[in-house]
Amino acid sequence: MILDENFNEVKRITFEASDTVEKGHPLDGHDFLMVDLDHYFLSGYIKDTVYNIPDYPDGSSVVYSYLQEVQDGKVVWDFKTVDYPELYQLTVTDGKKDANDFGNVTTDVPDYVHFNAMRLTEDGDLIVSYRHLSSILCLDRTKKTDQIKWFLSGGNDQFGLCEVEKTNCQHYVTWDGNYIMTFDNHNSNQASRVVCYYVDTDAKKLKAFRGYAVGNKFSMACGSAQRVKDELFVIGWGCAAKDADCMSVVDFSTGDTLLNVTLDNPQDFTYRCVYYE
Repeated sequence: MILDENFNEVKRITFEASDTVEKGHPLDGHDFLMVDLDHYFLSGYIKDTVYNIPDYPDGSSVVYSYLQEVQDGKVVWDFKTVDYPELYQLTVTDGKKDANDFGNVTTDVPDYVHFNAMRLTEDGDLIVSYRHLSSILCLDRTKKTDQIKWFLSGGNDQFGLCEVEKTNCQHYVTWDGNYIMTFDNHNSNQASRVVCYYVDTDAKKLKAFRGYAVGNKFSMACGSAQRVKDELFVIGWGCAAKDADCMSVVDFSTGDTLLNVTLDNPQDFTYRCVYYE
């Protein structure tokens, strides 16, 4: 549902009909990207039985990521992770133990990629975060096949990141002129942080890296990071595991926390906290 500045409903949006979904198929709530009221990007989780996973020739039930670009009511581009069988072997289980249960021993819905964020680049590519791949992908919107341009972090990283520079089960991603930032939950060592990459995408080279942590804070899922200016950040803590903090404003140049918002019920959590002027 899209609302105007007075919270009046302007438009309701669902998937448009495609080879993958029927018109009206419900969306996933992780992210929605609007260019204008008639041009937007949608995301969904689709359950299906697939036959392209190595060692599972009789089929495996999975949940996959489906992205759809709609302009003037028509699907102009889409992307399905099941079209790329190389992704199956990249699944990590730090965020969900049965994410790679392709034998369907404990679940018939292994969430093997787990989409959670997307952003457009100046060149029109789509930058996408996949939590259960611990990777950020760049997708080519000019193609219907061979759509993955590169991987940043994860098991198929193409930028030469060392282990300390790699994300683990990240959420949220932003893009600004080859500058990529994400909230790195880092479930593997339970030490969440904000990570920033300055990359040369043509050469697939990391030019600069910076990581920012606040004490020993850990968010097991969700979370967000936004640079306000210089080294001043707004951080959403998502599913904070060690306290009830949901948002902090931190000046990393001094190490000072300028604002901290805490939830009354520590069982509650926020998905994202975003700053608007």
